[in-house]
Amino acid sequence: MTQNKTAASINDLVEALNDGVAFYDHAAGEAKEAGHKQLFQDMSRIKRSIATELKSEVLRQGGEPANDSSWLGDFRQGYADLKAKMVKDSDGAYIVSLEAQEDRVLHAFRDAVDVDQPARVREIAAKYLPEVQGMHDRMRALKLAKEA
Repeated sequence: MTQNKTAASINDLVEALNDGVAFYDHAAGEAKEAGHKQLFQDMSRIKRSIATELKSEVLRQGGEPANDSSWLGDFRQGYADLKAKMVKDSDGAYIVSLEAQEDRVLHAFRDAVDVDQPARVREIAAKYLPEVQGMHDRMRALKLAKEA
């Protein structure tokens, strides 16, 4: 099924969120500290919730919702696993990589608001941008605290 531009653009956001869901779920399973495990589970849940709502919009637009993570997301997760095995603070390695994933999601939502997108895409991205920004800021603060 060929998707219209609105559905395809929303699916780009869904894919970025799916990458985060998969990565956070994986990191939660690997986390050593209970607080990190809980944070990773919370972040996954929030991303999953937003992605579910966006998938409903893709269906309303006549498109087929993205359900998997991207090859880039899988690659980043594999790279984080490798780094985590090579350092003492494996949670810290995941935090650095997850913060980079948050950069990607934030960039995708900002592009959807700022770039020449259909009005519905801009509206949806603007609705969720504060929440996406908050998740990004939370991981950035955790990363900076780990580096201090």
